[in-house]
Amino acid sequence: MKEEIVALITGCSTGIGKVLCKILLDKGYTVVATARNVEALKDLSASLKLSLDVTQRESIYAAINEVISQFHKIDILVNNAGYSIRGALEEIDVNGTKSMFDVNVFGIMNMNQAVVPEMRKKQSGKIINIGSISGKFVQPINGAYCASKYAVEALSDALRLELHDYNIQVTVIEPGPVKTNFFKTLVHNSSDLISNPDSCYSHFYESDARNRSKQELTDPTEAAKAISDIILKKQLNSRYKVAVPLTYSMITYFPDSLKEYFMKKR
Repeated sequence: MKEEIVALITGCSTGIGKVLCKILLDKGYTVVATARNVEALKDLSASLKLSLDVTQRESIYAAINEVISQFHKIDILVNNAGYSIRGALEEIDVNGTKSMFDVNVFGIMNMNQAVVPEMRKKQSGKIINIGSISGKFVQPINGAYCASKYAVEALSDALRLELHDYNIQVTVIEPGPVKTNFFKTLVHNSSDLISNPDSCYSHFYESDARNRSKQELTDPTEAAKAISDIILKKQLNSRYKVAVPLTYSMITYFPDSLKEYFMKKR
C-alpha cells in the first residue's frame, strides 16, 4: 500500500491555494486545507479543513496538533497565505504595512517554527514558500510589498541551509501576475491612497491602474498545476519562476541601472 503524503497548505480560501488543494487531492495526497475563516473552505474538497491564522501562534499550534493527531506527520508545507497593499513609501500606512508583513513574512516564520520540528522527527520534508516575481525587482508604489517578498527569498535561502542536514528541502516559488482576488484585495486595501488625485504620486497611481487594466493574467489552475509539478520533484531547486511574463523574467537578469531605467520608462 502506498504511504500517504500529508500536505498542509495555508491561504486556501481563494486563488492558487484553493486550486492547489484540489490538484494535490486528485493526485492522491492527504491535503490539509487551512484559512483564517474555515467557512470559506466549505465548497473545497480536502482531507481536513482547519481554521488557521498564520499571525496567531495559538491558532497555528492548535491546527498543527490536530494534523499530527489525525495523520501523525506533515510531509509538505505550502506557505501560500499573503496579500498586498500599494502606496508610495512616503504616504503608505505603516500600521497597514506591518499587518502585511505579519502575514507575508512573520506568518511564514511562525508556520516554519511550528512544522519543522515535526519534519525533523521524520528526517524528511518539503517547505514551499510562495514568494513573488516582485521579490526579484522593485516597482514604484509597490515597495512595501516587494520588500515583504524580498524577505521571503532571504528566509527561504537561510532555511534551506539550516535544514540541509535534516533532509528537509526548501524552495521559493516566484509567481507572476495570476488571475485571483489578489488585485481586488490590493485595491480594497489601498483604495483611499491610490485614488487620491491630490497626491504628489498620483501619476504613479494612475499609471499603475492603467497597467493593471491591460495586464494579462495567468489562470490560477495553470499556476497551481505548475506548482504541483514542482512539489512532486524528488529534488527541489532553490527557486522557481511560475507564470512569469517574458519581459518580467528578463528584467530579473538586468543590472540595477537597466532595471531602474526600464521601470522609470514604464
